[in-house]
Amino acid sequence: MIVKEIYLVQKKDLKKASTVLMRAFHDDPLIRLVYPNDEERIKYSPYLWEYLLLDGIRYGEVYSPSDLIEGIAKWLPPGKEHMGIWRSIRSGAITMSRMASKQKDERFLSMRKIAEITDHILKLHKTLVSEPHWYLANIGVDPKHQGKGFASKLIKPMIKRIEEEGYPVFLETNFEGNVALYEHLGFEVIDERLVPETDITNWAMLKTI
Repeated sequence: MIVKEIYLVQKKDLKKASTVLMRAFHDDPLIRLVYPNDEERIKYSPYLWEYLLLDGIRYGEVYSPSDLIEGIAKWLPPGKEHMGIWRSIRSGAITMSRMASKQKDERFLSMRKIAEITDHILKLHKTLVSEPHWYLANIGVDPKHQGKGFASKLIKPMIKRIEEEGYPVFLETNFEGNVALYEHLGFEVIDERLVPETDITNWAMLKTI
């Protein structure tokens, strides 16, 4: 059941949507860890977002406030919360990894180390929420549109629908400032810890029915 109040992002919107998320997450601690150089982050992180968004389009639902693509929310349904190897490859993991490996900054982590970090976060997700649930995998608003209520517009219609379906909703954030926003929308912090071998805090949050 598609949410009609907001725009369903399609494959034709991929480039624009990935650029929006590149801008929205430019200062995200985890993204800065993967792409430590500002210029290289602008150049190479869109391949990461294309990969993640294509997965969302194929296996879940990706929304924007309108067809102007002011912001993006990627939702994965029960049973599709986690990406396996074949699904990752099909969505463009090889291209994303190849482009990330072109970074010249000496602070760049190996793809193996990045995989270890992301695998830790994935395993934590599986441990914290074992029952079927919706996963708000990514949400970001273009900086030029922030402060206009677009984040709430992307979340509230889906929350209403998911509540009617009877599922909880899980999300993660690495920005402490986001925690209060999600709490206002009914989420509760169920776990707060440092990502191993980093100074990045991961807040896991759940909205129950």
